[in-house]
Amino acid sequence: MTTCPVCGKPVDPLRAPAVGVRDGKVISYCSRAHALEAETKPTVVAKPRPATDPAFRIPTGDQKPKKRTPAAGITTPESTYDSGPVIEIVHEPASGVVTSAPDARDTRSSETRIPRSQTSGAIQIADTGRLDDYVSADDEPHGRKGWIAVAILIVLAGGAFAAYELGYLDALLKRDSQAATTTPAPEPVKVIAIDAAPPAATPDQAVERARGVLAAMMATSSPRIVRHAAAALARTGDREAMAALTTALAHETKEPAKTSVTTKIELLYDLARAGDKHSIEGLVAELLDQNRDQRIDAGTRLRQLGDKRALDGLAQYLEYPQFHIGVAKQLAMAGDPRGIKVFKSVRADPKASTDDKAIAAIALGYAEDRDVAPDLYKLLDDSHFNADAAAALAKLHDPMAKKTLVKQLEVSSLRVQAARSLRLLDPTPDPALFPPLFAELSVAQDTDVHVGAAETLLLLAGPATWSKYE
Repeated sequence: MTTCPVCGKPVDPLRAPAVGVRDGKVISYCSRAHALEAETKPTVVAKPRPATDPAFRIPTGDQKPKKRTPAAGITTPESTYDSGPVIEIVHEPASGVVTSAPDARDTRSSETRIPRSQTSGAIQIADTGRLDDYVSADDEPHGRKGWIAVAILIVLAGGAFAAYELGYLDALLKRDSQAATTTPAPEPVKVIAIDAAPPAATPDQAVERARGVLAAMMATSSPRIVRHAAAALARTGDREAMAALTTALAHETKEPAKTSVTTKIELLYDLARAGDKHSIEGLVAELLDQNRDQRIDAGTRLRQLGDKRALDGLAQYLEYPQFHIGVAKQLAMAGDPRGIKVFKSVRADPKASTDDKAIAAIALGYAEDRDVAPDLYKLLDDSHFNADAAAALAKLHDPMAKKTLVKQLEVSSLRVQAARSLRLLDPTPDPALFPPLFAELSVAQDTDVHVGAAETLLLLAGPATWSKYE
């Protein structure tokens, strides 16, 4: 058993909380606080003298040394200050045996000094695995408070990072930067609102665009495309288009074995619609052909042109059941009483089918019978009959047809007929209808779709006479 050199308390050397080594001797302390207190303050060490020397003394704290050395262990003939021991941490051995155990903090202080001859300038502190083992209660500002400062820095850094992520720090920096600068902020630029959608084309621009597309189609090497483009452009009386149709008709006539009757009659009709009188006479001649289907087809085309010579030829087929409804419709659309009588009978017949009654209402609508308008309104919701019902209402100049007709402009197979009916409702061109058709002309797709879109533009934007005939 030894005593603590600071307070004189008995200490077990084997279980001392802290020990020090001076001049090769192990010194035990009752607590780490006393060990640090004894070793961290400078100690004045006098030159060893015999105890019997009257001049032998230990300098007090009030006496100033004549010379101070920067390192421990070096003395001068008079005296020197010891700069303090080097503190080294000794960790527990790998065996896990604890050689020191924590004890209660000793807050007592002492002015006792340890002679330099009893220590070597190093303090050995047992490591128990706790952070507090490396500092004493009296040295807390150098240990625990240091860790607290580190923790505060970490928290502040985390807060700064969060502020950066949320944009607060960036906003703060921008605000400080703006406040620091002496250059006045530029005046805000006045923004002028611009409509993203281009203005609708004028009717003249629409006609020019359609003509250009159809002319380009006529320059292709496909006879079929050339014929269809020429037929559309011929509505305007274009001479090159009519010349192309005339050439195609001559080719069909020279090779009768390869000639399609339908194609020949269509070419005659396209030329007749463009004002070619010779083609009208050609259709009349077809009424005398031996082929019954060809006669009915020619008569239908003449009826579309408003030629009354076709009506008697068509009326003779009313007696045939397979032609009865079709022929009666052509007669009623021409205002012929023979056709109107057929459909009035159908409407009055309770045994007539729903489809026959729908066809009768449409035919009488074309005949300008306003009594059928309510039935035509209902047919606007019927996907099978709505196109013909809208056209019949247009013939009656009924505005209820417009919404359906405008919708039909989106369907390539219906748009030409819809354009004709819209111009019948209102002869004044409506530029609001042009943009979707312009868009289709700007997209690479089927050439037939291009031809149909261009022809529709001609009917919507050109003179009303271009849309007179189917």
